[in-house]
Amino acid sequence: MFLIKTIHMKFYKLRAGAIKRDLITRSFIALMLIPGQQVLFPQDNIAPPPSGFDSYRANIARGNNLVVSYYSSTVGINRQTRIYLPPGYTTDSTYNVLYLLHGIGGDINEWYNNGVPHYILDNLYAEGRIAPMIVVLPNGRAMVDDSPGSDIFAPDKVAGFANFEFELIKDLIPFIDTTYSVKPGREARAIAGLSMGGGQALNFGLAHLDTIAWVGAFSPAPNTKAAATLIPNLSEDTANLSALWISCGSADGLLYISENTHNFMVQHNIDHYYLIEQGKGHDWSVWKPGLYHFTQRIFGQVPETDSPGTGISPYDNTAFSISYNHTDQTVIFNGNTDIKRLSIYDINGSLVHSDPCVRNGRLNITHLSNGIYLVVASDGIRKLHDKIVKF
Repeated sequence: MFLIKTIHMKFYKLRAGAIKRDLITRSFIALMLIPGQQVLFPQDNIAPPPSGFDSYRANIARGNNLVVSYYSSTVGINRQTRIYLPPGYTTDSTYNVLYLLHGIGGDINEWYNNGVPHYILDNLYAEGRIAPMIVVLPNGRAMVDDSPGSDIFAPDKVAGFANFEFELIKDLIPFIDTTYSVKPGREARAIAGLSMGGGQALNFGLAHLDTIAWVGAFSPAPNTKAAATLIPNLSEDTANLSALWISCGSADGLLYISENTHNFMVQHNIDHYYLIEQGKGHDWSVWKPGLYHFTQRIFGQVPETDSPGTGISPYDNTAFSISYNHTDQTVIFNGNTDIKRLSIYDINGSLVHSDPCVRNGRLNITHLSNGIYLVVASDGIRKLHDKIVKF
């Protein structure tokens, strides 16, 4: 199956001479791991959620929201967690699991009451955008009194967040695995969280890539470990990282944590999504979209286009868009009427295809191997547009 991605980059890791040097554009970077390949995805190609993405929608199938108890050997008591079962949940099927963590002042109800994940996910299921998943919303303080208390920064409360790592691995995941109809193995588990929970997701998820394959952090807090210690064995562990998502508001006073983590990942060629929400702070305007985006990019789901995108060329102001037709395996080009020829280069800078092209033209790519290519549109004399795509 072919997938197509339109990419604008400030940097490109797979450089090859002048062709690659021409790929410097105006955009910020966002990255995602695709096993076996290094692919850079741009944050400006990740469209904001549509209006109403987090609102109740009538006449659609709905998931089931539960509160259940499980025994924590880590704490020595029974503890509670919220569970979201997807629409149509049945023991005749098996499901992926997302562990979704709250912030420093929250509990099992924070996401449910403020982030409405049940509305967001119900709507995404109705549109066929996400893989079926159970969502577990636990209390991230592994301690006897797991309420936020009068001082959310009290040392014992902060220690409870760190202690949750052991409860997650030893108690909660085994409970979910034996209580619900879940798929086996790490590829069927994801972890994500907001603020303090975002730090937990990075700390615990990246430390246990033998158990969890998909990691997302929305505005991670100062409990996040130093970037250099997040992944114990870079070469071995990152091979097991199926996707990493980091998002934060540009007006968030904790943005430096996301930036430091992102910069480390870039320096060590660890692909990830990195989305900065312009003008937004440390709040639900970042966290709800984070959940919306992350759930569409886990458990083998990769949106064919991360935005409807205009594909503005760095060379002029005329839009140039690319779409892919699965039926006949052709790439469809729309845009500047001056385009006369399309040339495709592989990552080594070698020309692998060149064809005359007119507006709304089609190009059959069944003869190309899956991979990353540079598509250059010209008027026959000068280059008008270029895009990096993954077929």
